[in-house]
Order: sequence, then C-alpha cells, then structure tokens
Amino acid sequence: MRDQHFDEPVRVALGRSGNIVFTVERVAQAADILLNRWPAKTGRYHIAARKACLAALEGLREARYARAAFINAAIEADILVERDRVV
Repeated sequence: MRDQHFDEPVRVALGRSGNIVFTVERVAQAADILLNRWPAKTGRYHIAARKACLAALEGLREARYARAAFINAAIEADILVERDRVV
C-alpha cells in the first residue's frame, strides 16, 4: 500500500446529522470514509472514487485523481464542506 497526501485537504460532513466534519488529507483516509463511513447510498461518483482511491493506494494513480474523484462523490452525496468564508 502506498498512501499519498492530497495537495489540499478536503472537508466532509459525516454523522447522523452531518455535524461531524472530517478533514481528509490522505488517500487512505478518503478510502476509509468511502468504504466504511459513507452516509448515502452508493452512486456513480462514489463507485468511481472508491476505484480511484484504491488505484492510488496501489501506486497506479496519483493522489490528485483520487482527490478529484473523492470531491465529486462528496458533492453527489451532499457532504462536501466548503472552506469557511471570510466576511
């Protein structure tokens, strides 16, 4: 297994009411969430993200592909937390 860091973290809201925010910085973290903690039904982007993360862990893809796929899956599941806005 070859864990890689994301260039920039991705934040997702998990938990029963989406009140637990996880900052995902590595491919292995994203894979764990996708495989074990995903709050929604499996969708097309979720499946693609699982494949991308596993390929990155096997050294077949770069972390940036896994990160992009993870973001798409989080958008699909409506759990992506955007950066805090500065007012």
